[in-house]
Amino acid sequence: MPGFLHPSIDPPALLEVALDENDFVDWLVDAEAGDHVVYYRGHLAFDRCESGRIGDAKERQRLVSIARRVMAAADQGLVRPVQKRLGPHDALYIAVRSSGALQASAMAARRSIATRLAVAA
Repeated sequence: MPGFLHPSIDPPALLEVALDENDFVDWLVDAEAGDHVVYYRGHLAFDRCESGRIGDAKERQRLVSIARRVMAAADQGLVRPVQKRLGPHDALYIAVRSSGALQASAMAARRSIATRLAVAA
């Protein structure tokens, strides 16, 4: 499946959205703890904006959708999102499969506490 990190497989091209939401969910269902998948190469926070480097609105929306899906899976404790920097404004965005959803309640609790602390401050 495209998107896997492996020494013999070239990384995706710069600004390439390597997976869409369906590909990611398919990978997530079959992945085992420690498996990883590259879902984007570029500068995610910048490239997902209208002023970013992705000019095509449809491709930009694809990027926004996969990024949100990865973060939703992270909130559920299913993956850990990580980055591997390749150069200026060039990183691989990687989802690493965690051991399961058992961590989800703890992660949600931590996020809830952090939100309450931020609101109280």
